[in-house]
Amino acid sequence: MKTSHVLTSVVLTTMLASLCLATPTVTLYDSYGTIGGGEVIAKPSDLGLTAISLGEADGFETFCIEKNEYFRPGSTYYVQISEAACRGGYGGQDPPGSNQDPLDPMTAYLYHQFVTRSLTGYDYDDVGLGRVASADALQHVIWYLEDEESMSWTDGSLADQFYTDAEQAVNSGAWAGIGNVRVMNLYGYDWYGQIRFRQDQLIAIVPAPGAILLCGLGVCIVGLLRRKNTL
Repeated sequence: MKTSHVLTSVVLTTMLASLCLATPTVTLYDSYGTIGGGEVIAKPSDLGLTAISLGEADGFETFCIEKNEYFRPGSTYYVQISEAACRGGYGGQDPPGSNQDPLDPMTAYLYHQFVTRSLTGYDYDDVGLGRVASADALQHVIWYLEDEESMSWTDGSLADQFYTDAEQAVNSGAWAGIGNVRVMNLYGYDWYGQIRFRQDQLIAIVPAPGAILLCGLGVCIVGLLRRKNTL
């Protein structure tokens, strides 16, 4: 019923306004990578939390988790923090047919290891082809884990090493859930005031996130209501 959806939207908007007094934004810049992904530099504003970084001034290094959405380097987008990709890219929506794809624990582990300079085999010191190759390999594994593409690497490759490392960490219980890693749901508005989603990115938060997760709830839900033409 249309009225009930409108009331639901009003309640959500009120809740979000009280929890998120300032709408945070992030500006994205391309970094290492050659496959339409790889390392991305995120420069946040009014985020209200501290993100782990390899040392990027006023920002942090991130990776995308959706392959069918994009961002324009140097552009600024609104951001909400959640545990899932909004709309979810090519696959992985849970429940099936929903508008969100929960972050895979193996993806969370790999990003946490990367951004804490602990990912074995990642060439952090090379500012040339070695760093690019590492970024491409990690991006392919992340896209695979998030159901964005099929497995594209060979046994013994760097990507295979990353995947095996994450698989062992999760299966052994050394890493549980998604830890302090979350998803930045990025969006903007078109000339008609409609939400336009952009490529979701990863973030590792210090300390572990708590109530801020509710700030990310409204984007996916309101976006879903809009796509169903109920607003």
